[in-house]
Amino acid sequence: MSFVIDRFDPAVKYAGFNQFDCGLHLVNKFVKDSLKKQVKQGLSVAYVMLEEGQDGGLDRFVGFYTIANHSVPISVFSAMQLGSLPRIIPCIRLIMLGIQASDAGNGHGRHLMNHAFDVVKRSAQDIGSYGLYLDADAGAVSFYQRLGFWLLEGDKRPDPSPMFIPLSAIR
Repeated sequence: MSFVIDRFDPAVKYAGFNQFDCGLHLVNKFVKDSLKKQVKQGLSVAYVMLEEGQDGGLDRFVGFYTIANHSVPISVFSAMQLGSLPRIIPCIRLIMLGIQASDAGNGHGRHLMNHAFDVVKRSAQDIGSYGLYLDADAGAVSFYQRLGFWLLEGDKRPDPSPMFIPLSAIR
């Protein structure tokens, strides 16, 4: 099996898109009800992981993430020692990430995050960004911590926990 990550095109019909199920109702609902609309409106950009079929064509929607410009007030960084920064910190926000439940545990989430890190680094060169912000689902906090993210307000489980990784920590 071979996988590729490509920019999501809302006009394309991806195999398995309508059957996507990552095990999280909120993410599944977003894919089915909002993903195409948000990308069309320019509110975010999405990238999809697709499995290549035996004929060499892209065959199946395996996972995705959405990303957009964002900013956070300096006050959310109170637990971090950052030095002198402006009151509003420009960053990029990972809005959603999901992997088909049947493909979980195969490193696809890490692969998508490495792609997102590359997008963040390129964007920061073009427009400036201090890092990547996200609200981690309860079951994903440790996954993001292993990637280098810091909890901004402590662990909020079972609610989403705000997390951040500065550009300088992205490998």
